[in-house]
Amino acid sequence: MNSCLFMGMARQGILCRRMRSNAYQCLQSFIIFDDEAKDLEIIRKIISDQNQEDAFYILDVGTIIQKHKEWIKKIPRVVPHYAIKCNPDPTVIKILAALNASFDCASEREIQQVMRYGVTGDRIIFANPTKCPSHIKFAEKVGVDKMTADNELELLKIKDLFPKAKIIIRFRCDSDSTHNDCINLGVKFGCDPENEAAKLIQYTKDLGLTLYGFSFHVGSPCNEFDAYARGIQISKQLIAFSRSIGCRDVKLIDIGGGIPGETRCQLDEFSNIVNNAIKDIDPAIQIISEPGRYYVTSAFTLAAYLHSKRTILKGNRLSHMYYVNCGVYGAFVEELLNLKSRHPISLFNPLSDKKYPATLWGPTCDSFDCILKDALLPEFQIGDWLIWGDMGAYTASIACTFNGFMPPIVYPIIRKSEWKAFCAKTKMTDIH
Repeated sequence: MNSCLFMGMARQGILCRRMRSNAYQCLQSFIIFDDEAKDLEIIRKIISDQNQEDAFYILDVGTIIQKHKEWIKKIPRVVPHYAIKCNPDPTVIKILAALNASFDCASEREIQQVMRYGVTGDRIIFANPTKCPSHIKFAEKVGVDKMTADNELELLKIKDLFPKAKIIIRFRCDSDSTHNDCINLGVKFGCDPENEAAKLIQYTKDLGLTLYGFSFHVGSPCNEFDAYARGIQISKQLIAFSRSIGCRDVKLIDIGGGIPGETRCQLDEFSNIVNNAIKDIDPAIQIISEPGRYYVTSAFTLAAYLHSKRTILKGNRLSHMYYVNCGVYGAFVEELLNLKSRHPISLFNPLSDKKYPATLWGPTCDSFDCILKDALLPEFQIGDWLIWGDMGAYTASIACTFNGFMPPIVYPIIRKSEWKAFCAKTKMTDIH
């Protein structure tokens, strides 16, 4: 990159000029900051520059890039297919597409979103075991031929609509995790690996379809990584059975998603278990995964404006009720479902360290729009901004406009050195 691009952009020690690239289908504008800029400093600057009170995210693009590099380094044989249902933000898709990542899509719309940025059909798996007929026809039209199924009727549907599809049979393999925030996907998808799977393998062959591989999903987020080893072992057994009855085209194992992505999480334990489980698998078998949370959780930080406050007396104790402009219909659906209980920090220093019982409400007129109930929090003031980290997974993707309140907008940011390295790696040098 031309170093002159960065001259004259420093203001109060922060680079804040928006940059756009023609080299990769006009990447959305980034706000580029000095390497030393902290997240809270960046948030303050955005609030000041935009003169706004709307809730917003900052998306740290450098985190997405670093997560991808870490995956490739630590689990080189497992090809990541980003699950865009977790967060379909265009910048996330564009960055991963530029890094030559692959994608997990669940619908025609998601396939369209990914292909908009130059991703070809061979880099996409249609990983929804139950698909609308029109979506299957669309997948055939655009060359997305890898798709999952977990029952006979789905195989019949694919046979009728896309007979040249590459079938990936999904079996059930649940995590033993007892964490309340783990979503058990096995109650909805996946055939029984002991009885149904063998019948589906035979049925796929009888229909003249191509059996291409096997997949499983242990639940999300998964905190019991041995579940992946169990799923891999079952996949190896199913491959052996398939080959024994003449299915010679089996070439893939999909170990699903559910890998946590919070700031504190490390990939080492997961990578060690997976690498050990796949070390003796035939090199001709491709192994893929569908990470979503892993990529985006820690990349998004949410800022919400505290616009109203009530103080009430409960018995002989004061309790505060705070109202912010983003709630369970904007970013906190997991709070609505009692899966998370996330505490904010204040962008500004509270008047004291003393904490009071408090309830934190979203902006709508719905009494279910509650982010935190009877939690101990410092005393906040009207006009404060509350900040939550690790807000990238299943927040923006599920938000709606209930009561006329818009979901938070996203400000993609990147540090100067990370942007230079990214441009060098992807040869994105035509910058305006």
